[in-house]
Amino acid sequence: MEKNSQPQDINVEKLLLHWLGAMKFRFTVAISGTTSNFASFDAGYGVRTPIEIVCHISQLLQNCCSTIAGSPRVRLESKGWYEGAARFYEIVEQLDQSILQFIPDQTVVENLVQGPLVDVTSHIGQLTLLRRLAGSPVAYINYSQATI
Repeated sequence: MEKNSQPQDINVEKLLLHWLGAMKFRFTVAISGTTSNFASFDAGYGVRTPIEIVCHISQLLQNCCSTIAGSPRVRLESKGWYEGAARFYEIVEQLDQSILQFIPDQTVVENLVQGPLVDVTSHIGQLTLLRRLAGSPVAYINYSQATI
């Protein structure tokens, strides 16, 4: 494939919103069909439980909202499995709105991507792996073909 000789402008806002949509989709796949018993699945060796991971990723996304808006960070407390999942979706929606309202500068965007957004994406992958270890693997899905 030949590289386009003209540099393309990347719409950072659209890219971030798409990233959040992809994370939300992957999170939905990772938790769909799970029960509250899965929340406390212990893989051993100090691995976080699914409920701890969900709380952690919500905290990371909440920190993104605070960074973009320039507001103080808020510490989130752990919730039940279904409440924690609902909070994840609420915070993704808040982050969507923060991105639309306060378009972050390039340095902030780079820091969000290389830090919390990649971290959240990795942790969602951990949830998928924990599903397999718990005996309830996620069915095959072609994420590239998903409608985001």
